[in-house]
Amino acid sequence: MGISRWKIVNDMEHIQSTQVFSGGACNVLDAQGQLLRNAERDRINDWLTEYNITFFDPQIHPDTHGEEYNFEKHHPLEMEARSVAKINLYEVSPRTFSGITSFEIAADHFRWNEPMVLYFSDGSHESDHIPAHSQLGHPLFVPEGIHTNERAMRAHYAEFVKNGNNMRKYLVRMARETHSLTVTFEERVHTGDIMVSPERMHAAEMFRAMVMASSGQRVIVNFSGGPKARDAAGNPLFILPIFPPQVEMRALLDQYVDEGNALRRAIAELIKISVFTRVVYTQRAAILAMEELLRVKRILQ
Repeated sequence: MGISRWKIVNDMEHIQSTQVFSGGACNVLDAQGQLLRNAERDRINDWLTEYNITFFDPQIHPDTHGEEYNFEKHHPLEMEARSVAKINLYEVSPRTFSGITSFEIAADHFRWNEPMVLYFSDGSHESDHIPAHSQLGHPLFVPEGIHTNERAMRAHYAEFVKNGNNMRKYLVRMARETHSLTVTFEERVHTGDIMVSPERMHAAEMFRAMVMASSGQRVIVNFSGGPKARDAAGNPLFILPIFPPQVEMRALLDQYVDEGNALRRAIAELIKISVFTRVVYTQRAAILAMEELLRVKRILQ
């Protein structure tokens, strides 16, 4: 079990006792481009522990788990915890892109119809405010230092490339597990296909494909670009210049922010609301929503 401040599951022996999966935004880049542990869910996790709720937190860190993240140990734990948890809590932070998190939300919500609290946080563990949002109310992607600090710009650029490639790999893997999702690598465009080119991220489009497939709709995702746009294993690549001039990098980072905003808007528009789903924007609201769902599932009396 957990060995520090929370009632967390930290080994396979106790993983079946997981009641809540508390995932989503993990490490964040600060205004200087340094990678820091995201503490936005600490207050929520404190509350879960106070009420004796056993949960799994995939943000493995010495401060909270007593050890560093180890893929061989913790990835199998994460997969098993997600499968046995009664309720999912997903945080979408304005400081992280949330690409893989969006896929997990789609799979859990539409494929498995699991009770969920979707928490759009404000990006600060020291406050509890409504997050930055558009005029229509959609939460925004607001990475720190992306326009003002050279080191942060380069760190965000690396995240841009990593997120684009990871989302493509995840989608290809899901196609092997989901009969309604098919990926192709044709240059010819067919009506109804979702096209993903190597030069653009296409985050919102890939999320929509996950939603459709998880809902049981037949969907074909066509990765264009030919053999040069795939890695040695055959996965489609997101291809950006390695060392772009500053002006080009700024333009590409503007695209990154636009992609993050489009993804958040797609999540907000496509998630169907039900008794078992809560979409919230503050820690306080997340705790109240967790309490409601825990009572619905008879975990809290």
